[in-house]
Amino acid sequence: MSGTPDIQRLIGDVVRFGTIASVDLAAARCTVAVGELETAAVPWIAGRAGDARLWSPPSVGEQVLLLCPEGDIAAGVALCGIYSDANPAPASVAGLMLLRFGDGAILSYDADGHALVARLVPDATAHIVAPGGLTIDGPVTVNGTVTATEDVKTAGVSLKNHVHDKVQAGGAMSGTPVAA
Repeated sequence: MSGTPDIQRLIGDVVRFGTIASVDLAAARCTVAVGELETAAVPWIAGRAGDARLWSPPSVGEQVLLLCPEGDIAAGVALCGIYSDANPAPASVAGLMLLRFGDGAILSYDADGHALVARLVPDATAHIVAPGGLTIDGPVTVNGTVTATEDVKTAGVSLKNHVHDKVQAGGAMSGTPVAA
């Protein structure tokens, strides 16, 4: 029984709650405050770090679990993602997967409602690069202006280069556009 206090102390040193004190983005390291103690720079668990890699650095003040193999804080790793009063859960809906960004933008999928939403903040932009093409199957609604740098085609008829049949002089209406 004489070794019990040492085992309890060691177990207490292996896993600790803390908060992110600083973040070094270039090194992908952070420091963690655990009470009065602050660690040296330690890595955070990224979720994916192989062929698929996820970049979502922790925020200063975010609550974490500091995992310290053999109780060695210098070998610690920050496990992020613990909700707290300072950083509460962004939703409380079953079936909803939601990613909320610091500026308020969201990306969500509601499996119960079958709805994918990308909601950006005012003045934000979206850019899709698809050198092989982009296909949308289904009705499309655009609220606003559509701008094309080259041409727009529908059913083989070019908006930019189409011609009309049945053209008459004067005030008569021409025929529908036809492929050039």
